Amino acid sequence: MVLIYTPVSKPRIRYIFVHFFRERMKTQVSFTSELSVFIAHSGPKMSYGDAPLGNEFFVAAHGLLHEQGVGDQEIEVIDWDGLPVFFTTTSQSMLPFDFFSAAFYLLSRYEEYLPFVPDRLGRFTSTSALASTHDFLHLPLVDLWFERFVTIWIDFFDLPKPTPASHSLSLVVEVPELYAYKFKPLLRSFFEGAMDFFQLKLAQVFDRLMVLLGIREDPLADLLNWVEQLHLDKINTRFFVLYTWLGVHDRNLSVFNKVHQQEVKSISDYVPTGPLASYASLSQPNSLSGEINRFASLLHRPVTAIRQHKLVLRFPYTYRNYTSLGVKNDFSMQYSDCSGFRASTAFPFRFYDIGDEQQTPLLIHPICLSEDHIRQQRYSRKMRQLFLAYQTQLKEMNAPFVVALSNSSFNSRSYNQSFLVTLKKLLGYE
Repeated sequence: MVLIYTPVSKPRIRYIFVHFFRERMKTQVSFTSELSVFIAHSGPKMSYGDAPLGNEFFVAAHGLLHEQGVGDQEIEVIDWDGLPVFFTTTSQSMLPFDFFSAAFYLLSRYEEYLPFVPDRLGRFTSTSALASTHDFLHLPLVDLWFERFVTIWIDFFDLPKPTPASHSLSLVVEVPELYAYKFKPLLRSFFEGAMDFFQLKLAQVFDRLMVLLGIREDPLADLLNWVEQLHLDKINTRFFVLYTWLGVHDRNLSVFNKVHQQEVKSISDYVPTGPLASYASLSQPNSLSGEINRFASLLHRPVTAIRQHKLVLRFPYTYRNYTSLGVKNDFSMQYSDCSGFRASTAFPFRFYDIGDEQQTPLLIHPICLSEDHIRQQRYSRKMRQLFLAYQTQLKEMNAPFVVALSNSSFNSRSYNQSFLVTLKKLLGYE
């Protein structure tokens, strides 16, 4: 067991130390403010405060973990043997920066509690992030810091190396619309077609007409066929389906549509399936509760995982609502506008609610790459380079690699065939 001495044991301190020692290093950790207890402890131990007590393993505290609430932080990023770090400390510390405070700042998404300029949907964009400003968005920086910390820690105590985690590829597939054109009321099809016409999306107008006349199959049909073709049931895959009332940003089939209900049930027979929380639920907490209950009733099993439609996360309210409704896992931690690590980690971590100053049971699963990011590369070679760059990096670190797709990834039209071919190759690369 590891013993941590700190003059005052705050919730933030307990949260971040438990994350690294118990969750990542798989060793028990305890805290004390009693000097005699600390001195008497015979196992690995460290002090965390303003000054060392003697010759023990000491990390100087920056102060963030002793604070409450949110305030402006002075952040100066420096280089530590090739890695950017901030919250620098005294020379007495075993590390040149307060690793625990810096990690808390990134994992808690502290900067997203502060005022920022949102995009048109109200999202925090990658360009507003500290990671973008200092060019480490592409790095799981917290995990790289942790690797160095572990090396210093085991050398100091002459401990064996901890057993590394196992690398795995996981897919998250969101389904905002089960069908592009079929099974929609006539009036809705007319208005959607008219919108496409006035936006000069003439190819879509023609495609819609051919589908409605029965000449072509819907481009998003046969999703289950693709699940079987790509053996998604043999890859760690989760589906998230939008199952809510029609809205401006939420445009799936009606929840009363029998085809919709049957398709969701069929998908859930193959892979774990959860709700894609609607955009409307962001401003209507009761709507979120209804969506979760409706989804659970349809599948006859509790909802344990969720993903936010459009990736609109509002801290701490989005995750606080998930927690209050008993959701255990979230798969929304990514940027919509850029690939990379939103929380600077590839490993799952508990959500810490800074508003309430407490750790929650909600486990956040970071996603670093999505279909949109891959498609932005335009050429198959560049798509493959982007995918393999993240996969290779995470495989070397024995870290999970989670990629987000949508059912439009499996669009049956000819213009999507090149992407499908590339996707098949990528999923076969291990």
